[in-house]
Amino acid sequence: MKDFEDILEKAQKGDGQAINDLLYEYLPLINGLVYKYGKKVNKDDLREHLMFKFIENMKKFKK
Repeated sequence: MKDFEDILEKAQKGDGQAINDLLYEYLPLINGLVYKYGKKVNKDDLREHLMFKFIENMKKFKK
């Protein structure tokens, strides 16, 4: 992954490619949560919700 701080800064400014780069990097963590908690809910819906929350809260990440 490219320099994390640079990608984070671009993503926080709305750069679509930077957001995709971060999502790709964190996707194993998201999928792990889906696997762990997705037994009682729709896995695709949970994954989508977690990805949305990741993007929404990315602006709060500290450098």
